[in-house]
Amino acid sequence: MAQVRDAPCPGQEDASSNWNNGENAEESLSLRDGTETRKTLRKHLGDWFRSHPVCTVLSVLLSVLVLLALVVAVAVLAVGRHGENPVTPKGPQFLACPDDWVGYKRVCYYLSLDWRSWEQAQNRCSELGASLAVLSDREMRFLFRLKDNLDYWLGLRRRGERFQWVDGSRYNSSLEVLGNSECVYLADNVLRSEDCSKQLPYLCSKPQPQL
Repeated sequence: MAQVRDAPCPGQEDASSNWNNGENAEESLSLRDGTETRKTLRKHLGDWFRSHPVCTVLSVLLSVLVLLALVVAVAVLAVGRHGENPVTPKGPQFLACPDDWVGYKRVCYYLSLDWRSWEQAQNRCSELGASLAVLSDREMRFLFRLKDNLDYWLGLRRRGERFQWVDGSRYNSSLEVLGNSECVYLADNVLRSEDCSKQLPYLCSKPQPQL
């Protein structure tokens, strides 16, 4: 049996065709208008940048700075999340000692050329803004190599049965002080005691702040 196909109603096909054509026209017009708008915008922007070169450079620099600030902020947040603190590198550290003084471990030392008693030596060191030397074991080993076979008064003196440095601290070194006299001097790789009136060269010391 032959199938009968429904024919479109009069005017239906033309209306559909016209509607589709109208829709395509609107889309084409919309695309054309968007393209023209972008072209116009680019033209105006290009004209503005060419006529304002300084502002253009400043705008670029500002953008770069904003980007760098964002990168730094992200890095700081990332470090903070890991419980670490950013480390600021330290500059070089220098020891400022006067002329004719020797610097070691943040302390300046003066090896005298004149000879004095222990009391006179202490007074002279005070005039130089220092005191007779107060030494640790490490500093004594350093000065043993430095002193050129001369003996030097130190800021160490017997107080009763014990020795005491001139700054009031107790002598607790493992290096034995030889002799039974009151005042101590630095000899060849040892510490020796002698009568305080003996004339000897002397060693002054003063701690220095780092600059």
